[in-house]
Amino acid sequence: MNFFSKNKPFIYIVILFIICFFLYCINNAGYPFMDDIETKFVSIAKDMLEYKDWMNIRLNGENVFGLTPLYFWITNISCMIFGKISADVVRLPISIISLIMILSLFTVLQKILTKVYALIISLIMATCLGILIFSRLSTNDIFYVFFTMMTILFGYLAIFSKKDKYVFLYWLGIYIFSALSLLCSGLYGPFTSLFAIILMHIFSGDLKEIFKPKNMIPGLIAFIIIAIPWHSYMFYTHGILFIKEYFNSYNFINSINIKNILFVIGIFMLGFSPWVFSFLWILGRKFKDIIKSVFNYFKDNSQDKLKEKWKKLSLNDKFVSLNTIVFFTSLIFALLYGINRPFLILFMIFPSSCISGYFWWEYIVKKRHDKSIFFATIIPNLILIICSMIGLFGHNILNKWLFQGLNHLLIPLVIIFFVIPVISIFAVILKGRTAAYIANLILMISLSFVITPSIFNFISLNSGENDLITFAKKAIEDKAELTAFIPEKYSLIYYYDNPIKFNNIKDLESLKNYLKDNPKAYVVVEIKDMWDIEDYKIKYMLLDAGKRYSLIQHMTQEQEKLEDTTEPEVIVY
Repeated sequence: MNFFSKNKPFIYIVILFIICFFLYCINNAGYPFMDDIETKFVSIAKDMLEYKDWMNIRLNGENVFGLTPLYFWITNISCMIFGKISADVVRLPISIISLIMILSLFTVLQKILTKVYALIISLIMATCLGILIFSRLSTNDIFYVFFTMMTILFGYLAIFSKKDKYVFLYWLGIYIFSALSLLCSGLYGPFTSLFAIILMHIFSGDLKEIFKPKNMIPGLIAFIIIAIPWHSYMFYTHGILFIKEYFNSYNFINSINIKNILFVIGIFMLGFSPWVFSFLWILGRKFKDIIKSVFNYFKDNSQDKLKEKWKKLSLNDKFVSLNTIVFFTSLIFALLYGINRPFLILFMIFPSSCISGYFWWEYIVKKRHDKSIFFATIIPNLILIICSMIGLFGHNILNKWLFQGLNHLLIPLVIIFFVIPVISIFAVILKGRTAAYIANLILMISLSFVITPSIFNFISLNSGENDLITFAKKAIEDKAELTAFIPEKYSLIYYYDNPIKFNNIKDLESLKNYLKDNPKAYVVVEIKDMWDIEDYKIKYMLLDAGKRYSLIQHMTQEQEKLEDTTEPEVIVY
């Protein structure tokens, strides 16, 4: 016990490391790159290596000005170290960054809060469904969350450690990670963190701290050194075209509409599962009190008065208040741009984990919020138990449309969705507070181990991505030109390893002319469009038929005559 009490931080970090290693770093090569999600980014990274040009961002042979390079640089370093481009090598940086993100969260928070409180928050964020999914996908989403989160965390350190002689280093960290987030995902990172940090300093009554030369000047120099060279090179190389396309990609004139709101709320609730239920339940019950407290806090809004009010708040109230500011700042950006930028919604998990962690910490340690945690635990777990019963007794029906290709997961999912929720319900009824919290952790860890590779493989199969991979490899083997009369699919670009022209399938005249002018070319079309092609009297040879797509080629006159004299082959899709 004496050893444990003396080495708590180290022991907690070891626990976090082991959990995160198994969550993020195991079995990341057991499924292909996800179409549109990963293949876009991997194709760009691959082009960087092949062109030996790490400054320009190319996709399908064309320059892309709406993306920034840091993710691709880190990915390509991994590929160069291992000497290949493969799923495990490309996904390794994401796994490592995810692990570092959770360890960094705990390391910073345990300087501000109690170590148990920091551990509870870190485990909540580590086991969110959104983090578990994107930590296994090679995109820039986790990078954005990490760099923006670190910017905010250094902002917390700067606010809570004003008398620390190293406070200028915290401000330096703010600028450094802002620059890295700019290089990772463009202006969203610096904008989100900048607005949040300004609002936090207004709330704490110390806005002047931002503009102190000892904090600002070294930080701006670091920001310029990190962020400006690439942007300057791109402007020097491409001129005003880069500036125009770069800013056009942000679509600053956007509006909050019902579609965006529903999309953001739905994705956030899914991504923050299973902790979202306690977060929303407690927030809902205390919403009136929060509004009233904010109104009273800003009633006299001079900086001196705010500073006095800030000093009277407890440490935990200060922390929750700052995270509430970050949450609503990130929510505004997610509502404006999240429908096209999922990482903006994913970032909301960070402040939500901190807020939820406070209530779970009070529930476990202070023995509060019994009623809120009770209902927030009972309702979702009853839903999971009902789902497990439906799966167990209705699997024959479900297999026809839901579980095709996932039959082997049925029994493990029934066990996970029944046994763990039952334990969780009994724990919360019997007031086994730590057990109720741990049950959520076990649920997400079990799901991550059991379903991640299978679900990703299932998506690849049913989305038609496996068709595209097969067609691309066939075209390479036959040394055939490949084109597509389907919406742009990055899997074709990646696996064909050459620029591909994507055409509008509805323009059947173009398809007819293309087949005639390029008789040896392979053409990818969607199966659902085959009837339209035949009705338009386009003669083609079916080279391969997949689950969603087909590969066709021009039919010569000799083949046409042969077809007319033979019995037609019946193909069942």
